[in-house]
Amino acid sequence: MLQKRNECSKLLLNMDILELIEKKKINRYLGVNKKIILENNFYHVTQRAPGKEQLFLEENDYLYFLYLLKNTSNDFGLEIYSFVLMPNHLHLLLYLTQRNLDKAMKKLFQRYATYFNRKYQRKGHVFCGVYRCALCREEIYLLAISLYIHLNPLKARLCKDLCDYKWSSIQLYLDPSKTSFVKNDFILNILHCDRKKAIAEYKRLLEECARIKYTPLLENLRGLEKICKKVSVQASSFLIKKKEKANKKDFLEEKIRQFKDKRRIVKPEEKQALIYVIEQLKSRGFRVKEISGILGISRHKIYRLCNISV
Repeated sequence: MLQKRNECSKLLLNMDILELIEKKKINRYLGVNKKIILENNFYHVTQRAPGKEQLFLEENDYLYFLYLLKNTSNDFGLEIYSFVLMPNHLHLLLYLTQRNLDKAMKKLFQRYATYFNRKYQRKGHVFCGVYRCALCREEIYLLAISLYIHLNPLKARLCKDLCDYKWSSIQLYLDPSKTSFVKNDFILNILHCDRKKAIAEYKRLLEECARIKYTPLLENLRGLEKICKKVSVQASSFLIKKKEKANKKDFLEEKIRQFKDKRRIVKPEEKQALIYVIEQLKSRGFRVKEISGILGISRHKIYRLCNISV
């Protein structure tokens, strides 16, 4: 483990962080003094109160922060995927569509701090310095972070049942009838394309990860790594199938492009490949007329080829 860390440190010294991210050598990067802010990427954002202070003292405080979060997501084009508001800290998993995370978080936290100080007739800092954020570029990590976020109240012993904790997005993941500005589709689709099966799998992973022992500290990387390891084992079979399906789809689309560009198909192997593409399109529910339009060949030729294949 120590040797692996030393190798990683040398790699970081010899290469620029952005270069490592682009080459997919790093799939999660926690920036403190040097944040890497890139558009069209996922970020795990954390913020906390200074010392033993609290961020939220009563129900209306939580509600007002959620109101600000919704407005900020609309104003800055943020997509919120998971969140938890704890008494003295918070977690957000979001997707950045523009390179404006600093501006968005500054507005969000400044507006809440103004509200909090005015309401409780106090002065001073509400938050402990600048927010922290981790760039996340791997499905397993995104799933693990979402689970880690939702497990926070349970690990802090604020509830016995996660669904009893009102100030997180957990209910939006486990109850498909609930709607919100929070988007849960991407995380659930990592597990299964069928919504009911995805929810059941997410719930099962929550129960599995709840048994993992770790100290519920803000940005507990050891706890997050343990959850990530568990998720890697539990969800790997589905992710492999999902990747194979995506590769198969890409292959089919490539073949369709090739046949559309060809004027004549003479070679036997080309005919067999065309028959395969036709059968694949038929299995996906396309009718002969639609297949004719997609491939740019006559319906008569499709019927003839299908008869040859029988």
